[in-house]
Amino acid sequence: MITEYYLDESGSSGDLARAGNRFDFGRQEIFTLACLGVDQADDLGSEIDRLKAIHFVQADELKSSSVRDRPRFVGDLVQYVARRQLPLMIEVVDKRFMIAAKIINTLVLPPLGPDDRSPEALWLRNVLAEYLHTRAPAAVFEAYVSACDGPSTTSIEGAFTTLLEWLRHGGPADELGEGLLRFAEDSYADFQELEPDNHEWIRRSLPSPDLGKRGQSVWMLPNLTSLTNIYARLNHMHRRRIGTITLLHDEQAHFDHILREAKRAAEGLVKLGGVPIVPFADYHFEEAAALVFTGSHASPGIQAADVLAGFLMRYTRELLYAGQRPSTHAREVFHRIIDLSEPNNGRGVNFVLATDDLLKLGVVPA
Repeated sequence: MITEYYLDESGSSGDLARAGNRFDFGRQEIFTLACLGVDQADDLGSEIDRLKAIHFVQADELKSSSVRDRPRFVGDLVQYVARRQLPLMIEVVDKRFMIAAKIINTLVLPPLGPDDRSPEALWLRNVLAEYLHTRAPAAVFEAYVSACDGPSTTSIEGAFTTLLEWLRHGGPADELGEGLLRFAEDSYADFQELEPDNHEWIRRSLPSPDLGKRGQSVWMLPNLTSLTNIYARLNHMHRRRIGTITLLHDEQAHFDHILREAKRAAEGLVKLGGVPIVPFADYHFEEAAALVFTGSHASPGIQAADVLAGFLMRYTRELLYAGQRPSTHAREVFHRIIDLSEPNNGRGVNFVLATDDLLKLGVVPA
């Protein structure tokens, strides 16, 4: 049984309240986190050295940036992963879509009870988030992010009124838009009945922040949700027997303590009765794996995870946001990675994207 899993990310621009002047997250609209199970690290290291020689990669330490124009290198690495049947899990997150989901799940339809976690309720929330992601103007997202940056009844009211203004006067007149308007109006009416500076409503209307190392609030960190979902996928794959597993994550200068706390929080969801129902992931943790942050220089596993995360981030971003047509080789490698998916075992790529964007990638929605 594989007990060591190596993780690295690509496209991190910090928390989503720092969206950039053009709401493009500094041209890092896509975040990816790759997790690769490795049974023989020395063998993987030898394979990386062999591929570097074949593909004329001069860098001492393999980085995603070293092979950004070498899709054949990535393809050969994927072939090695497939040949050795190494478990690969990757999260691909559209940051704008993640904010849209947060708007729906906190501002418009804050969960009030167990029924709000049912598959039907989660499906409805996802449909509304897709609608918001695809159609809403930047002003709707900016008002919500502004409320996250400066939480108060005034800023939350600004987020509500910006959303309602668009839905009433600028949004498409269709059934989903009318439903979203009705939900938002009901939630806003509840908000208006409360006393000014009601801290309970502020807590419900915005995602809970984490604290950075300098005491600053960190909002909607995609690293956090991606890590906990991969952790739950591992729990599903190993049938809740994860006590002997170690997660080796590339060093995190700013967010390591937040990720550790997120892992502990996920492990404690069972006691709180708030376990999410997620396909091919199991948040009922009976054992705890170890989480270690370590440098990538001497770790072939982290280097391989970095290459895979970087390739998927660039491929997705360039196609969806940069309007670039991928090369034939890059497209072949992308679909080779998709073909490694075994959803029932938690393996493969989990896309946190709108359905239309999945179709643009040539991925059939589950």
